[in-house]
This record gives sequence, structure tokens and C-alpha cells, in this order.
Amino acid sequence: MMIRSALAGLALALTFLMTAAPVSAQTVRVGIVIPQSGQFKLLGDHVRQAFEVWNAGNPGVFSDVVEGDDGCTEQSGKDAAAAMAEAGVDIVVGFLCTETLAAALPLLTAEGIPVMTLTVRADIIAEEAARLGWKFFRLAPRAGSEADIAADAIFRLWADQPFALIEDGAISGRELVEAIRIQLENRGLKPTFVDNYRPGQATQPSLMRRLKSAGVSRVFVGGERADLAVIAYEADYQSVPLKFMGGDALNAPEGENPIPEGTIAVLAAAATSGPEDQAARDAFAGHGLIAEGLRIPAYAAAEIIGAAATRMTYGETSLQDLLGQTTFSTALGPVTFEPDGERREPGFVLAILEDGSFRRLSIEDTAALAGDSN
Repeated sequence: MMIRSALAGLALALTFLMTAAPVSAQTVRVGIVIPQSGQFKLLGDHVRQAFEVWNAGNPGVFSDVVEGDDGCTEQSGKDAAAAMAEAGVDIVVGFLCTETLAAALPLLTAEGIPVMTLTVRADIIAEEAARLGWKFFRLAPRAGSEADIAADAIFRLWADQPFALIEDGAISGRELVEAIRIQLENRGLKPTFVDNYRPGQATQPSLMRRLKSAGVSRVFVGGERADLAVIAYEADYQSVPLKFMGGDALNAPEGENPIPEGTIAVLAAAATSGPEDQAARDAFAGHGLIAEGLRIPAYAAAEIIGAAATRMTYGETSLQDLLGQTTFSTALGPVTFEPDGERREPGFVLAILEDGSFRRLSIEDTAALAGDSN
């Protein structure tokens, strides 16, 4: 930093003071590995924009932001890891696909470079990281947390109601519903009805007959938003009074049929606005951007790395150690990483559909819904 002053003596004094003062922060060279083309390019753009917006409001913390290409293949993961190591980055954010993340982690760990993923939720990644000592941090919510939140919501809100767990036959839907069922039964609560359905249908008459015959009034749908909309439409057509809950798959554009008002969903925290993300949303708005997609999670990653950088002193605590020892205030709320790199906080919230959009479930909403059941 060059200090210009008409008074040479003052400039010399200031320079002396700056040199003598202890260093309280150091700049960090950040790598972001994002899709540069293809169907996920838009998400890659979100990550880049988030770092640009944060950097504009906090100049001088990042010495550089280096980009790499995430082609969502094992080889592209290896290539990106090699490029990041050659660029001498201190940390890498991105690797939006499981294949690239798994391929890159051992290579970057060998170079002493930690990796933070914004999207990969597979539990196996953290298990392998813990077993093999990979330098891994997951800002994305862990897949198992979705079932934890859903099971707890069903237990609190539907315990005295006949309810069904249904899924679309896909691996994600089946695993989600099975995890919920096991957790509920471990707490002494069994679903009245468990079934699967064929997804992508225009109508669901046979499924609705089975639900009606089972006598349920509440249904958890482990499947896509479009399928829940068809099931709800069929329920209305056959005059079957049902209330619905679903997982993060409900965070999707509205299709031909709307899903019912009052539908409850377990959503990733970034999908709904909360007080913790207002500053980030304002920052994006100031650049003509809407806080959507991966912009909020990527902004939170920039906040975490920036906060860690301001705590670093030369030759003392490393970035890796600071990430594992600090609770960060971010646009996603508090973030604390466990020793295996998992985020301690669940990363999911309960939301309710109101006027066509999901908003977070309040304490008053929860009390009212529990009162409906009781």
C-alpha cells in the first residue's frame, strides 16, 4: 500500500507504524471450480457472481479468484485439481458434481489445499473424507439431514393422524422415505400406509384409491413437485381430503398444476428468505441480481473464507484449522464444521406454501399446525 502525503515526515511515521503493527490478516487466493458450459453453466455463473459481489464489498481480502472448469466427469475433476494446485490457491470452492469432487479431493489434499462443496450432499463423501483424511468441508446440507427434519416434523405435527409415506421409485425418493420410516418407527410411530407410485403420470387414480382405502389424511411425498401436484389434483377430483408434505424436490418451478396451499416442505435453507440472508440479498440487488440458485450458498462461502482470512496471522493458525474451529455468521445462518468437514447445522428448514410461494414455517405456524392435528 502506497501512502501519498504532502508531508514526508507524516508519511514516514505512518509507514513505520504500519510496519511495526502486528499483522492481523492475510489475503487468500481462492479457486472456484465451476461448470463453464453445458446444462449446469448457469449454476457456475451464480458462484462466480457471488464471489464478485462479496469481493466488491470487501476489497483486499482475496488476492485473487482463479477459475477452473467442472465438467462433471472424473477426468475433469483431476484436471481441475491439477490446475488449482499449479495456480497456488489456498482453498477451492465448487466441484458441483459428485464425480469431480471425489476425483479432486485426494489430489488437492496431497497439495494441502482444502475443498468446500456447495452442492454435493452424498453422505459417502464425508465418510470417505474422514477415513482417508481428505481436506473436505461441506457447506451443502447433508442428505441425511433432510430425512431428520422431515421425520421430526411428521412426529410433531402428524403423530395423532393417519398418514402415508409414498415415493416415486427413484433412488433419492426411495432412500428419503425409507430413512423417514426408520426414524419414525424408532420413535414408536408407524405410518398407516407405505407405497410407491409411477412418476410422470397425468393422473393417479389407482394411487388415490389406495390412499382412500387406507383412510389416511396426511401424505408425505418422496418425489417431484409435478407429481405431488398431480396427486393433489387427483385427491381433489375424487374428494379425498388430504394434506401434503414433501422434501427439497418441491423447490422447483410450478408446472401445469399447482400444489396445494398449505403444503409443507423440507427445503435447503437457501431456498427461502430469512433474516440472516438480507444483507446478501441487498448486495446482489445492488448489482442488479436476484438472490437465487447458488448465489446465496456461494456468497456464504465467500463470507466464511473472508472471515477466516481476517483471523489469520502469518505463521500461526492455518486456514484449514480456522475453518474447523470457528462458528461463522453467514447468509445461510450460523455455520460450524465438524472434524470430518460436515456442517454441524442441518442446513434445511421447514417451509409452507402460501400464495404460491414457500416461506419458512414460524413458531406460530407450527403451533397452529400441531393444534390442527391435536
